[in-house]
Amino acid sequence: MKNRIKHTLSALAVISTGTLLTACGGSSSTDSVSSVSVSIPFQAVAGDQTIKCGETITGLGTGSSSETGVGTDAKIYNFRMFVHDITLITDQGIEIPAVLDETQDGQNADVALLDFRDTADIDDVSTEICPQTTSDTTSVNPNYKDTITASVTIDPAYTISHVQFTLGVPFDLNHDDPSAADEPLRSPGLATGMTWNWQGGYKFVGFDVRPVGGITRPSDNTFTSNQWNIHLGSTGCEVDPTDGSEATECLAPNRPTITLPIGSVALDDIAIQVDYAALVADSNLSQDEGVKVGCMSFTGDPECEEIFEKFGLPWGDNEAVEQTVFSVVDGSNN
Repeated sequence: MKNRIKHTLSALAVISTGTLLTACGGSSSTDSVSSVSVSIPFQAVAGDQTIKCGETITGLGTGSSSETGVGTDAKIYNFRMFVHDITLITDQGIEIPAVLDETQDGQNADVALLDFRDTADIDDVSTEICPQTTSDTTSVNPNYKDTITASVTIDPAYTISHVQFTLGVPFDLNHDDPSAADEPLRSPGLATGMTWNWQGGYKFVGFDVRPVGGITRPSDNTFTSNQWNIHLGSTGCEVDPTDGSEATECLAPNRPTITLPIGSVALDDIAIQVDYAALVADSNLSQDEGVKVGCMSFTGDPECEEIFEKFGLPWGDNEAVEQTVFSVVDGSNN
């Protein structure tokens, strides 16, 4: 791997949202090893378009309902994901775990919930997060979160070459009662809409869009829907978190570990990008072939084959391949 940037412990600092680590030189003595704070920014995009509530994203996937005739146009309705086990990896393969700052909103010591829904309509009666159109009451979503704050203990002699994290909720937390869970796992709470009552557990990823013109099903001319969903989560879990039953390992954990090379991006400019357009590149968001609308991780759902491949997960007889959704990018201009 080339263009690795060697940094020293004295150079690691929290600068601002949009900054992971800062390299400024200094002593390389290992006597200064200690714990320092880091901020890890994430960016949600669809190709060259930024994910924003109420704005139409054009040309998604393989459909032809877009005004351009290529892909499908859609608006974001939900765009959230759980992340845990953040790790820095050196060029020698040494893994350095980061400890989440449990005092920060949207995260505890074990897991963080990234919420890219940027707006909400708030009045005296109700709150609608991620409205499809703006109004006089549209304001910033108070739960918006695009940065993870953590601490890491690192030897200044190390060269960091990769950033790694796992999508999802750790197994020992995934099957607890969400109504009694600590934030960001509480429902009702920050995790509202991110739980699966039918099997116990959380939606690790909730990426839901509303395609312009709706959704049809070729096998059923009476079928209509307005929302194409991507819900990634563990399946084959026979446990009900509300009856006190003991959870056992799920047949399909579906927690992809994402390992990203830093490459030539300066450490103080790093951001982790999630690209929805790359995720649905081989999917037709204007149609659904059956089971559930979009991919909800159900065995046999025809829409899941392409989605799982993009996440780097096995599906049916298909073995896992390299994920194509996440990357390290230069966030210095954001």
